[in-house]
Amino acid sequence: MAKKLLATFAFALALVLIVPTAAYAQIIPNTIEAWNFSTPGNNFTNGNWTFGEVFVPTQNIPVGYLGYYDANGVGNFVSNHPVGIFDANGNLLVSSVVTNASNITDFWQPALNYNPPGGFFVYNAVPITWLSAGQTYIIEGVSGSDPYTWNDPGFTVYLPINILGNNWILNNGLNFNGIGLINDVNDGYWGPDFATGTPEPGSLLLVGTGAFALAGLLRRKLSL
Repeated sequence: MAKKLLATFAFALALVLIVPTAAYAQIIPNTIEAWNFSTPGNNFTNGNWTFGEVFVPTQNIPVGYLGYYDANGVGNFVSNHPVGIFDANGNLLVSSVVTNASNITDFWQPALNYNPPGGFFVYNAVPITWLSAGQTYIIEGVSGSDPYTWNDPGFTVYLPINILGNNWILNNGLNFNGIGLINDVNDGYWGPDFATGTPEPGSLLLVGTGAFALAGLLRRKLSL
């Protein structure tokens, strides 16, 4: 009896490991950027600004990429661009520095006819960082000497988020701008962007599968 109970427990443990993992893989959204536009409206440079976009997710979002507006084409930045996401209390949750070495371009959106193809942001991969539904966040990006853009035709938000507006501070670096708003969404100044990332369910699935196989062996052995 004890042997059967032990085998059943091992089998159940494997199910606990593998079944939620498979379900979890199904509910993770595809990699998609937060926003983009069909063409830049105005490019302008008048100093080194920290641009912040304040937003609220309407569902939990896994951030896997941070990016910055690229007016000159991939690999033609004049400056490096620190980018980070802060919560409403000013805690830095995830950050990266987009440079000429960054080579992840936009995640294609079928609703936009990009010119040039691929869009207008360059990204770095970052550790998966979850943003919670209903919480207020701000993504900050530092312009350096490169242009920023505003009044962008075809501006579209792709993720389940509400953009509240934006703010900016001169020569502030990658520091918390606060969540106060200076401008609205439609004619806002754009610099930073982010995109979802998908945790690696395949590796977790292997753990579950291995445990499942081990449980089967235990069950057979203990039933002898």
